[in-house]
Amino acid sequence: MGVVVVLLLRNHEIRGLMDLSDYIDAVEDGYREIGLGAGAAFPRENLWIKGDKTDDHRGGHLPQGSKASFKFKGALLPGLSAAGLNAYTAGLPGGLETLLFLFDTDSGALAAVMEVLYFDWLKTAAVSALATKYLAPADSSVLALFGTGRHARSQLYAIAEVAELKVVQAYSRDADKRRAFCSKISAELGIEVIPVDSPRAALDNADIVTTITTSPRPIFNGVDLPDKPVHINALGAHYPWVREVDDHTVLNSRIIVDEWQQGLAENGELRIPMEAGLLDESQVAGDLGALVAGVIPARESDTRWTLFLSGGTGVEDLSVARRLYDVAIERGVGTQFAFNQPYEYEL
Repeated sequence: MGVVVVLLLRNHEIRGLMDLSDYIDAVEDGYREIGLGAGAAFPRENLWIKGDKTDDHRGGHLPQGSKASFKFKGALLPGLSAAGLNAYTAGLPGGLETLLFLFDTDSGALAAVMEVLYFDWLKTAAVSALATKYLAPADSSVLALFGTGRHARSQLYAIAEVAELKVVQAYSRDADKRRAFCSKISAELGIEVIPVDSPRAALDNADIVTTITTSPRPIFNGVDLPDKPVHINALGAHYPWVREVDDHTVLNSRIIVDEWQQGLAENGELRIPMEAGLLDESQVAGDLGALVAGVIPARESDTRWTLFLSGGTGVEDLSVARRLYDVAIERGVGTQFAFNQPYEYEL
């Protein structure tokens, strides 16, 4: 192989390359590859950095004796001519640092090195929008939103791409931030976004529920869910010892995970009731790839609640990265540099 020209694509350059609808389409393409058996996913691995946490260590929900972690996840999507690995640190004083290495499966060459934090923000929203597209009840218009941070904002924008939202009932613990968030998003989206003072109020008459918090424990009581068809997206922490959704909700829902192997290993919503003998794998309907590929049905007429569990996979990272790369090349965005310069094996 001769000299390989690689694209370096940074967060500030990624902004504006694609609309949210493009992110949703890209994620759908990636998961379809998995569902059809053409691609492969490498589930997230967490390597724990041992030591005592200090005020400078920002990671939460760590196992005892660990202060931070190094993580990686990947995928192979030959239909998109893509393979890659997303590697990142979490919890260290420098904050989250995450990079994706994109390979072209036609040539075998490294195509790009990409910063991930900006596109991860939109990709995470695209994944829940995709699940909502397939699983939400027809004519859904009321959304219960748990969390009012930056991810909650992108969640609303993405779900508005696939559902005709009329009312959003938003709950978070900080009343001032909650009110400010609702005022801002109402103006941006032209949707009535209402701050509510309790989880129960957020759930009132909801058609769709989205949780996007850092809570280690359930943030609403499942008995307060409406007794009607509802779709739930749970997107918070992905460690098996924490969860945003309680047993009542899990045990009374048709469950879809993002990627089968990773979903069963990581989601506390599943691991905790499994370890208590309340749930087994047969009660999980399938994963997003199978859903998108038509291997398993979407919402069925007799389904009351559907629950989508997602912590982020290499499939969606890679499918979005491939499309961003193609757009960046077309527009001349990013910095190109050469690998594989001539050399000899000489001492």
